[in-house]
Amino acid sequence: MESLALVVGIIFLVALTAGPFALGISFIPVGKYFPKLAKRILVSLFSVAASMSGALLIVSKVAMPARILGLVGLSCASLAISRTFRPAKPEETSPSEQ
Repeated sequence: MESLALVVGIIFLVALTAGPFALGISFIPVGKYFPKLAKRILVSLFSVAASMSGALLIVSKVAMPARILGLVGLSCASLAISRTFRPAKPEETSPSEQ
């Protein structure tokens, strides 16, 4: 019984922390000390963990607060993935520079 409680606690902890952590990493600017590849790898790892545990909580027969927790983890993970892997915007020039 104690091991079941431990597994449930780990699932909740991953769903609660991995998604927002991946989203936080996606806001870090890419530069000399934090390369683009490292950022993409970290965001991908945390997003996969948050997506899997969040989806598990959403489809399981659990209480509504647990489903909301899974939805928060899943939405943070998907937002982090979209922020990290979207193509760069082309630089816009102002009309006075043309």
